[in-house]
Amino acid sequence: MKKLALAALIAGTTTVGVAGYAIAQPYNGGRGQMIEKMDTNGDGQITKAEVEAHKAQRFAEADANGDGSLSMAEMEAFRAVQRARRMEARQQAMFDRRDANGDGVISADEFGGRGAMMFDRLDVDDDDIITADEIAAMKAKRGRGKHGGDCPYWPEDGGTDQ
Repeated sequence: MKKLALAALIAGTTTVGVAGYAIAQPYNGGRGQMIEKMDTNGDGQITKAEVEAHKAQRFAEADANGDGSLSMAEMEAFRAVQRARRMEARQQAMFDRRDANGDGVISADEFGGRGAMMFDRLDVDDDDIITADEIAAMKAKRGRGKHGGDCPYWPEDGGTDQ
């Protein structure tokens, strides 16, 4: 009974994960990325068999000891690896956005680019001075920050620069 429940949990988690992956793709680069990852025959489409093969491959990755079932420790280890991969990809994407000329290093000009853009956005009257009113206007416009807190660009408000 335990194995059946675990198998159902894994199947459900994998199915939800694949669906979540599909939904998340437009934000991370479009559906093409999902198709590229799962389309094993290269026809530009994803069949049910390809989704099943992808799920089986992910299960095999998670099944560290190869016994055909997943323990809680294996699931936790698999999720940790997936989180680390996503974090690495995000960090690389952030680096790539800053490395405007693509030379593999971030110059002082490239590093300062975001701060200058934020300054220009806040300085709505273009007088090269940011006032408390301009900060308040930006906070109001952003709905008090991306995650419901104060503007994340001003640490004294409890946020952090992203």
